[in-house]
Amino acid sequence: MEAFKEAWLAIDRLGRGYITSDDLNVYMRKQNYDESFVRKWQKLFDPDNTGVIQLDAFCDVLGLNAREIQEQARSNAASSNSLPDDVVIISGDMGLEWQVRVVNIVKEALRECAKMSDVPKQAKTNLDRQCNQLWHVIIAQGQFWCYYGHEPAYSLVFQIGKQVFIVFKTPQY
Repeated sequence: MEAFKEAWLAIDRLGRGYITSDDLNVYMRKQNYDESFVRKWQKLFDPDNTGVIQLDAFCDVLGLNAREIQEQARSNAASSNSLPDDVVIISGDMGLEWQVRVVNIVKEALRECAKMSDVPKQAKTNLDRQCNQLWHVIIAQGQFWCYYGHEPAYSLVFQIGKQVFIVFKTPQY
């Protein structure tokens, strides 16, 4: 069971309490596993084929303590509370914890998407799901100018390589 627990913690690096089939595919490729890995996990832990495996369902099947795994996942995510070296902050009003969270979600989308044009949608979807709605993700390359409204403390403009990421949250009414 320890191997399953370690796999969960490696896949759910942000401590979200769930993993998606996209997360499984990324992990499968990183580990050089056969494609049957994803099918087996889905069959075991997502019998309704929702595309999402909840931590509670995972633990129920394996007889593991969900609270313990969630605490460890959150602890792991919190201990990595610094920005990667390849990230340059341009502007924003987010605290460091939120910056790390947003950058990790964007970097996850960069890893998962084959085309750069798919990254904003993937990142926005994950931000909406993990950090409550309503997020916006824009990718620019080269010079850019922008002016936008956002919820206070939820704006970040950063650069990774040649791409500039403009990420902000607007209030829900």
